[in-house]
Amino acid sequence: MITNPHPARPRDESADSLLLLDVARAVLERRGGRRWTVQPSDAWCYVRPPGLAVRRAHGWKIHVSATPLSAALVLARSAEVLTRRRASFKFAVDLERVVRLGDVWHDRGSGGKFITVYPDDDEQFRILARELDAATAGLSGPRVLSDRPVRPGSLVSFRYGQFTGDMILTDDGVLEPWMTGPDGSRFKDERSAGFVLPSWAICPFPDEPAGPMTATATTAPVLLGGRFKVVRAVRHANKGGVYRASDERTGLDVIVKHARAHVGARLDGTDVRDRLRDEARMLERLAPLGVTPGKVHLFEEQGDLFLAEELVPGQPLHLWQSARVRDGGPGVDEATALISRLVTLVRTVHEAGFVIRDLKPHNVMVTPAGDVRLIDTEYVIEAGRESAPAYTRGFAAPEVRALGLRASPAESARVAGPEADRFSLGVMLFSLLTDLDPRWAAGWIDGAGRPRGARDPLPLIALTHPPLAPFVEVIDGLTMADPGARWTLPQAVDRLTGHGTRPREAGAAVPASASVPATTPTAPGTIAAPRAVLPPYRPAAIDRLLDDGLAHLRRTMTPWRATLWPAPERNVPHTDPCNTWNGAAGVLATLTHAARARGGASLLTTVAEAARWLDERLFDAPRLLPGLCFGRSGTAWALLDAARLLGDAAMADRAVTLAERLPTMWPSPDFTHGLSGAGTAHLHLWQATADDALLDAAFACADAVLDAADRADGDWTWPTSHATDSALAGAHTYGFAHGTAGVGAFLLAAAAAAEVRGRAAEAERFTAAARGAGETLVRAARVEDGRAAWPAEVGGKPQLRPSTQWCNGPAGIGGFLIRLWSATGLRQFADLAERAAVAGVGDPWRAIAGACCGNAGTGHFLLDLADLTGEARFRARAEGIAAVIDAQHCEIDGLRLVADATSGSEYGNGAAGILDFLLRLRHGGTRPWTVSWAQGRNP
Repeated sequence: MITNPHPARPRDESADSLLLLDVARAVLERRGGRRWTVQPSDAWCYVRPPGLAVRRAHGWKIHVSATPLSAALVLARSAEVLTRRRASFKFAVDLERVVRLGDVWHDRGSGGKFITVYPDDDEQFRILARELDAATAGLSGPRVLSDRPVRPGSLVSFRYGQFTGDMILTDDGVLEPWMTGPDGSRFKDERSAGFVLPSWAICPFPDEPAGPMTATATTAPVLLGGRFKVVRAVRHANKGGVYRASDERTGLDVIVKHARAHVGARLDGTDVRDRLRDEARMLERLAPLGVTPGKVHLFEEQGDLFLAEELVPGQPLHLWQSARVRDGGPGVDEATALISRLVTLVRTVHEAGFVIRDLKPHNVMVTPAGDVRLIDTEYVIEAGRESAPAYTRGFAAPEVRALGLRASPAESARVAGPEADRFSLGVMLFSLLTDLDPRWAAGWIDGAGRPRGARDPLPLIALTHPPLAPFVEVIDGLTMADPGARWTLPQAVDRLTGHGTRPREAGAAVPASASVPATTPTAPGTIAAPRAVLPPYRPAAIDRLLDDGLAHLRRTMTPWRATLWPAPERNVPHTDPCNTWNGAAGVLATLTHAARARGGASLLTTVAEAARWLDERLFDAPRLLPGLCFGRSGTAWALLDAARLLGDAAMADRAVTLAERLPTMWPSPDFTHGLSGAGTAHLHLWQATADDALLDAAFACADAVLDAADRADGDWTWPTSHATDSALAGAHTYGFAHGTAGVGAFLLAAAAAAEVRGRAAEAERFTAAARGAGETLVRAARVEDGRAAWPAEVGGKPQLRPSTQWCNGPAGIGGFLIRLWSATGLRQFADLAERAAVAGVGDPWRAIAGACCGNAGTGHFLLDLADLTGEARFRARAEGIAAVIDAQHCEIDGLRLVADATSGSEYGNGAAGILDFLLRLRHGGTRPWTVSWAQGRNP
């Protein structure tokens, strides 16, 4: 029985997408398995015999690997065995997923696991392992690094792991797989790139010789190819490592690159070994040019391929640039000399008839003498030669990005020429001069060039990154969107040597409509504005981002899945899908805010569907955590607000019930994970419902927080207990997320609520602690050049590099200080908050767009300043921050979006949090997830 458990989910009906499902269906039909359950999902297809579910919590499981070319045959042969033996299993749902599992940068612990089998017991395990090995003998697939192979060279491997065992929710809100042994001991089921197992696991093959199941540690040096003694690993990856080694024959230092068999396999039968052979040949062909390392030796070992090449001394360009930027950037003469050498390197390669295709700082070495060498020639080819596409997104030309990695070799050859290399060179020059995201030069819009004219950000960026200013014109010329209009390398050389066009004056290029804050104080006690000049604010552009962003949230909602929105593409922990920061609650809060501010039936419908999904899962977490961002207090907050918008009293009651069940004693006092966040949520729900039980819970949280205070040297700080099951155990910071500022903000709001209720004793205690927190932040601050900074840890060294972080930086700390000024009237808190704003807006080009760690968080802080001080200059700066966010937009399916797939829809640093700031900017309102002292007085 082939079933789709979620028929509303559209499926790709292409032949490649259906091939593996068709193979499984054919095997089941032929073997009389019509009553079997076949459930395809986005990534896996689960296959179970009738009336049989996976019954074991954990045990020995089997993996069968495959390449895209062998996958159909591996599945057909394996399914024959598994259906005959009535074994439950899953397989990668389509060829695209198989490609991902074998990708060169895939997680090393899970790479290559095409089929996973769940035996009923150890006896069935042994039978299946041997029969699957026999059935797939001679076929191709990568080794699974987390497993032990049934025999050397087998596609079949095994490890001891979880089947349906416990998912433990840590105090961080992360879901982790754990197993409980027969003796009651616990073992975390980590998918690492090595064979590990719990102490209770017994070898499943009793006839094997006695001995340890895991490899024993050894201090003996590794000798590759009988001559290359490994000194250290430079990098590990699924495709194989890169090692620094000593050649025992010559005594010279070398770099050894490793290509694992069948990793990165393509449908043409090639894999990373073929690419390494190409690289070795290219080193030989480029050797006369003197721009690359020399080839030393190409050799095979245990089916893998290794390339030893000359070690080029020096620093990779990305490390060179970071060091220079930390010291204020390279001087003009040093930058001109290095850039001239880079241009000469690329020109030399092009004049010899080659194109580089993957030109980026990581692939260039700066020698101690200042020369540059191309140290990675994996994708260098002859100009015009057909080859599979290859590029690094942030440095690739728009025509290359538009073509994508699925292009045919002929299409790739058409666009990946010298013009594309010149674009990458221009982006690389920008990167080395600023150490900023290369997309400011390459363009954030997929398939298009960087915006030009009045919206060109480079002259504005140059005002806060002076080393860039003399080279803006060269970078502009090399990164033109039209390949035919890009500068040639001789043009770039002429400009660099002073024979070309005069340098662009960076200041003259600033658009008249740009946001240029005043540089003199406007009133006694105010602080000079930041030096950064921001792009012009265009309300219509922000409205477009809101319209398209909200439409994208509606379009990508997946109520049939275990997560309401897809996870971001970046590697993130598996967290509670109902939390605020990276679960459904935060996105629901933004949708509710949008529906209130902008109206519209479609938004209201989306809010109702998302709230219903969340409501159905309110109490299904392994345990209820208190934190506002990573626990369930933010979930209660978001659901209550949605329920009130929808007029659903029963849903609102359930949200309150959830809040009432949250713990009011906890080892973390902080805002994101602990009691300050829970207490803040209780205050918000009390304001909405006038239910004094919620106020009592908030005060219980506040009392517990006071008990957790560290009063050393008269300061008020709040360390996270070492007893907590958290990566934050022992953390002791001043920031809003985990330290003094966030706790102080909660206590300030609790004090106001106590005053409203006439509870003078609580109001006095909470106010004293909040003020103590503010005074502690004043003492800990370091002010330099008008910017305020705080140490990353209590007692540490202040971090004076401009930072936009809400979580641990000046945006969050300043947000508390300006509220404390508003409550107390003490000018020292306002002055320090303004200095925090100077730091936050000092370098917005460096920040991501997110609410937690980026420009949206800074924008909220600036709106707080505007709201509480009444000064329009702060709103103007917030508008400039919105313009920077607009300049970072991408385009997907015709929609202008504030975040791409790598950031996802989540609130913390994805689309929802960014859109929430833009909603507040355009429609007003208070800061989300915050209870102000004024609000506390008016429940």
